[in-house]
Amino acid sequence: MKKLLIGILVLLILSSCGTNQSGKLRIGIISPSLNHFPLDFAFKFEILKQNDFVVKKFSSGWETNEALVAGKIDLAILPFTYVWSDVAQGRNVKIISFLERESDGIIAKKDIEKISDLDGRKIGVLRASTLDIFAEMLADEHQIKPEFVYFRSPMEMAAALNAGEVDALSFYVPPIFNFNSRFHILHWYSADHPHHPCCDLAATESALANKTEQIRKFLRSLKESCSELVQDPQVAFETIQTSYRISLQTSKNSLYNTKYIMNLEESGRDFEEKAVRKMIEKGYIETNVKPEDVYFEFE
Repeated sequence: MKKLLIGILVLLILSSCGTNQSGKLRIGIISPSLNHFPLDFAFKFEILKQNDFVVKKFSSGWETNEALVAGKIDLAILPFTYVWSDVAQGRNVKIISFLERESDGIIAKKDIEKISDLDGRKIGVLRASTLDIFAEMLADEHQIKPEFVYFRSPMEMAAALNAGEVDALSFYVPPIFNFNSRFHILHWYSADHPHHPCCDLAATESALANKTEQIRKFLRSLKESCSELVQDPQVAFETIQTSYRISLQTSKNSLYNTKYIMNLEESGRDFEEKAVRKMIEKGYIETNVKPEDVYFEFE
């Protein structure tokens, strides 16, 4: 009888631990990206307590999105193009806030001195990503016709530029600063679209229904983190430097060209809708998507 009682007690303890763990918000992040820096900052300075969350790291946006739509995580910080594509396919996810703004641009050979010089030149892009769509939008808006060359990973893109296989890349911080003196940053997409969203905070509909208050509190704390890192930029620079193992100058350059602003304002929605129209035009999304099916805004 005593052994039976001990066994039951152990099972109850294990069951309790499992329940507590599953009750935590599960957040997916793209490990190499700066898009989740406000979360890192919040953990470092205890605006959020890391033990209250399960953070799962992925190497790419594709992997992060697959985990989100499979329900293996509750929330994810990832490019908005994934979420619009998900909704078009009937998957039960929503964008609950914009987060990372700007951060992307064109790195080019030195002989390409202005945007019009890209006409007829080869630009490397990551297929169906924001880097792809932003470059297409740039071409439309500046009335040029470059040749787009598609790659499967940022590493392949960088190697192609260094080898002379392309003339420019649509690229992102911080690696856009890692090229040698043969190249220069020609253009930031923010010059045409200031504060445009790039990576958003997305959630599963299940989490929105069952972890509503947890998500609401998380959003409030993350917004506080965004505000704090702007108010104390030197601390933010140093935190990026140590967290991402990059030089202080690269850290500064990255943060100068990246904004972290939450909410779901109309101008950001309009920008994403414009980008999605380009995705439909290119065949990345097969059906039209209504914004009301994509966004979920907490009151």
